[in-house]
Amino acid sequence: MTAAGFSAAYPLSLLSGPLVGGAYWVVKPWFVMRSERWHRVITFVPMVVYLLLLGGITILAAVELPGDPVAAGLALAGLWVFHVLSGAPEPTSFAFERLAGRLTWAAAFHVFSMVCGTVGLVLCVIRSLPVPERFEPVVVGVSLGVVVGLGTALLKVFVRVRKLGTQLARNAKQLERCLDRLSHGATTERRKLQEAAEDAWDALDLTLRSKIETGFHLSGTFVIPAEDRRSLEGLVTEAIANPGAPPYRDAVAQLDMLRTACRNKIDTMA
Repeated sequence: MTAAGFSAAYPLSLLSGPLVGGAYWVVKPWFVMRSERWHRVITFVPMVVYLLLLGGITILAAVELPGDPVAAGLALAGLWVFHVLSGAPEPTSFAFERLAGRLTWAAAFHVFSMVCGTVGLVLCVIRSLPVPERFEPVVVGVSLGVVVGLGTALLKVFVRVRKLGTQLARNAKQLERCLDRLSHGATTERRKLQEAAEDAWDALDLTLRSKIETGFHLSGTFVIPAEDRRSLEGLVTEAIANPGAPPYRDAVAQLDMLRTACRNKIDTMA
């Protein structure tokens, strides 16, 4: 860009911030007035864009593969790195309603990125390194070993999701049972029942802090957003302190939604 062009574009760039802010304030009232279905659709748009982005990169890599395998491999490996560092833009609204889909999507995206990254790295190694002909059987054997290792890693991802869903359902049910006993139990046993409910919440809280598809807290998808977890914690704390009060019913309702979302992931043998 020339100096004159830069000078002309600079004022426009300064105006872009206020313009975006103004557009937000204009659109916000319309967005707030939309129905719940509209809110779910609109807040899911970034996830659709992310899916199209991954699909587009994969298609471009496949098209480039015959002519330039190394470039295709780098693109696939870069896709994996990008997913690990950024993650899918999972919407934070309707956290409990979307949990069932989140458990599925998180595993699917993670598996897809692992496959792309492994294929990309194998392509880069095979095509970029000069391998003497006598070592080709070794390269083939190593590649097969990588494929087997990848299959094992993919299986562990789905096993982890089933274990997490099972643990979430179990802990949520235990806490719900403790709150119910506390709300209908004798006053003389209240302190004992409160301690049991507190222990049940501690177990559920630890599970809610886990990532769905990976054990690394710096990378992965949340079970529910931190804000919703803190909100649930507040309801549970209030329900324990005041048995039978309205927060008890609200907490039980959210725990029921949590268990319902995990219904299809329960596997006690995982």
